[in-house]
Amino acid sequence: MLHTDHFTPAADMPWTVASPFRMQPGLSRREGAGHTLLLRDAQAPAYARAKQAVLNRNPQRALAGAPDPQVLAAVAKAAARETGQVLPADLRALTLGLQEDVVFLHDEPDAPGAASGAVMRVRALSVCFPSKWRPDEKPGKDFAAIHAPVADNTLLLAGARGIVDLAFRQASMLRHVWLLTPDPSLALYPDEPQRVAWEQALQQAESGAGRLLDQALFRVERQTTLPLPALGAGVFFIRVMVCPLPEVLAVAPGRAAELAQALASMSEAVLAYRGMTEVRERLLAELQVLAISGR
Repeated sequence: MLHTDHFTPAADMPWTVASPFRMQPGLSRREGAGHTLLLRDAQAPAYARAKQAVLNRNPQRALAGAPDPQVLAAVAKAAARETGQVLPADLRALTLGLQEDVVFLHDEPDAPGAASGAVMRVRALSVCFPSKWRPDEKPGKDFAAIHAPVADNTLLLAGARGIVDLAFRQASMLRHVWLLTPDPSLALYPDEPQRVAWEQALQQAESGAGRLLDQALFRVERQTTLPLPALGAGVFFIRVMVCPLPEVLAVAPGRAAELAQALASMSEAVLAYRGMTEVRERLLAELQVLAISGR
């Protein structure tokens, strides 16, 4: 198993795997210990290097649009309050100083197609670590347009207005999204070849080179929101965390069975969206072996 310096320790990886698997908001109010807006840990230097590498290759891909200076200042203030970092209100400095990616949204009362009230649209992004989507395509889009390509998105789109009102106008919220990938990279742009693809990993496993599980990474997006109603804006933070799947499964008993149940309940549309159609059965077989052994 490949190890890199940006991997999050398994014990620190959020585990929110549940069955049946559903694409749903999954929002909770950001309250209590461990629910900070931003995280800073020992992997921070590795994140900064990874972001710098992205910016060196193609900065326009990661930095799109122009944030409002007051909103930038609010993010810098939040960073100082929660992580102790004193960062200038500058998009590039915030990009390299935060482990999170950042999306800036603004109310636009006169947005075309708005039935009533303001529509909140993306004005700018600093996203170096997307999970197979293109940040430079998002400026000007609202919540529904952004999530239109997501598989089984009925629940997300049905609650779009309420989600935006709650998370970006009323209360700071927390959400976790998990997925499995064979690629250890933080930056997964759809138009770049993966360092490791599922097809390659499956071929190696079927050739007797080992378990497919041993080539899988558990990837979590820890998503938080910062409402700024006085500025007619809201900020969306995405902290990507990656760890070898076997290490995450070993943290607590029963996780192999929980993950197997979640994978088994995924629709064909979700599997295709996540590129896992060809590997689910192999993963399920290996997870069931672990589950039977009580791990």
